[in-house]
Amino acid sequence: MHEYKIFLKEKKQIDELMEQGCQIVSVKENLNGAFVQFRPIDEEALDQVNTLRLLTPDSRKYFTNQLRLKRQVKN
Repeated sequence: MHEYKIFLKEKKQIDELMEQGCQIVSVKENLNGAFVQFRPIDEEALDQVNTLRLLTPDSRKYFTNQLRLKRQVKN
């Protein structure tokens, strides 16, 4: 149950950043989790980078699916 709560928290953070107009610019994975960098699409804020550390496998799957959905919408 604890891991599910962590997933919900991470999912909420991902959703909030994407709703703010941020896009994923970098993903680095290691044994400690996935480090996902988000950057606003807004040209004035290009130097502003938010990094999320995703601990759960479900969160990693979720952001991967979000990337796929964004690509399908663009095509």
